[in-house]
Amino acid sequence: MSLLMASEIAVQLIRNHADFVAEHPEFPWEAMRGMKNRIAHGYFDIDPQKVWSTAKDDVPDLVDKLHALRHWRAQGE
Repeated sequence: MSLLMASEIAVQLIRNHADFVAEHPEFPWEAMRGMKNRIAHGYFDIDPQKVWSTAKDDVPDLVDKLHALRHWRAQGE
């Protein structure tokens, strides 16, 4: 459910804040949108291994990027 929520946030940012999305290409916007569509609409096509891989490998990187974005002024800018 957390992956679905995070993916929905990405979809809303893509839809409503294209300028923000364009300014932050370090985030995998389209992959997050794809994950949302797969989870929300591909009920029987969900690959548990892909979901696990995303949670285990991709989410920590995403959290690091979000942390850096949140604290960008602390980096001397």
